[in-house]
Amino acid sequence: MTTFNQKEYIKAYKKEHIKQFKVDLNITEYNELNELLKARNLQKVQFVRNAMIDLKKKTIDKQK
Repeated sequence: MTTFNQKEYIKAYKKEHIKQFKVDLNITEYNELNELLKARNLQKVQFVRNAMIDLKKKTIDKQK
């Protein structure tokens, strides 16, 4: 019987179910985004999820 290895389980779970999304922002944009998120009490992941919802609703377009 093998013993349960939590670290290996978490590693395997993340490999199968989670992907990381990275983006480069200039410092001004990064600071502004952090302040907006803080003011609205949002985490970065929730911001991305909200943006996905808006994209699906087609309320976000590419800036001209």
